[in-house]
Amino acid sequence: MTVNNVIDFIAKKKEREERKRAQDLELYVATQCNFQQPEKIDALVDDKLIEVKDHTLFLGFLSILKDEQIEPLAIFQDVFTLEPSRFELSYNMRWWSVVQLAFTFLTILKEHEPHTYADFLGLSN
Repeated sequence: MTVNNVIDFIAKKKEREERKRAQDLELYVATQCNFQQPEKIDALVDDKLIEVKDHTLFLGFLSILKDEQIEPLAIFQDVFTLEPSRFELSYNMRWWSVVQLAFTFLTILKEHEPHTYADFLGLSN
């Protein structure tokens, strides 16, 4: 008797929970993270709930933006102001992918230029 097709119920359950967590996080960012509530964006940056992408990938994205003549600050603002479907139509890019890169940008900015970070989010008084 072979056990090649044994179902790993624990792995399936973890996979389902992870998929649900990712969907919940995506919905939270889409509905709650904006410049009217910058503290929610800031909390996600601090909690590192959205994985910081590899710097090489981030630099590659910046290169694509340059080739497309898209201002990085503009796209990182729009990802938090436009509805996901409108963002995707405007930029022809997947909204969630740019959200993840925006959090990479914000994490780097907060670490190296905290005043610029605060200005970008509107946290400055």
